[in-house]
Amino acid sequence: MSDNTTPPATTPRIREKGRLMSASEIDRTLVRLAHQIVEKHEGSGNLGLIGIKRRGVPLAQRLAKIIEGIEKQPVETGVLDISFYRDDLSTAGPKPTVQAGAIGFDIAGRDIVLMDDVLYTGRTIRAALDALFDHGRPRSVRLLVLIDRGHRELPIEAQFIGRVVPTSSKEIIEVKLSEVDGTDSVLLVELTD
Repeated sequence: MSDNTTPPATTPRIREKGRLMSASEIDRTLVRLAHQIVEKHEGSGNLGLIGIKRRGVPLAQRLAKIIEGIEKQPVETGVLDISFYRDDLSTAGPKPTVQAGAIGFDIAGRDIVLMDDVLYTGRTIRAALDALFDHGRPRSVRLLVLIDRGHRELPIEAQFIGRVVPTSSKEIIEVKLSEVDGTDSVLLVELTD
C-alpha cells in the first residue's frame, strides 16, 4: 500500500538578527532628513512630499509635520499607489488607469520628494517614477528612503538616506511604523532553511 499524501509546503522561516533602529532613532533620523530636504530645496515653498503606498505614506506625513515646524508653513503630502506599475505583474493585462487627483495635489512644476521605507533592487522606485509622471511633470524628483540595503538591479539612487545597511541576499529589512504596524522599529531578519 502506497502513501499518496504530499508533504506540507514549507514556508520560509525567519530569525531576527537584530534591531537596527528604535522608535527614538527613527524620530531623530526623520528630523535630520527634514533639515536636509529644507536645505537642498532652499525652503519648502515649492515642495511636495509623496509617499509610496504603504510605509512611504506615513514617512511623508511625519516629514511634512517636521518641515512645517521648521519652515512655519504647511507642506503638501500625497499618496502614490504603484500596484499597476510593477514589472513583476503580467504585461498582458489592462494598462494602468490614472485617476485625476489620486496623489492628492497637482505635481506639475513642483519639487517632489518621493519616499519609501527600504531601497533594495530599485524596481519599486522605477515603477513609482512611471506612476508619478503619469500624473504630471514635476520640476524635480528626489528620492528619500529610511533604509538603503544595496543590491540594486537598476541605476537608481536615493538623495536622502536615513541609514545604509549592507545586507546579504538572505537578509531582510523589516520597517515597522506605528501607522501601519502599531509600533516603530527597524529590524534585520534572516531567512533560515
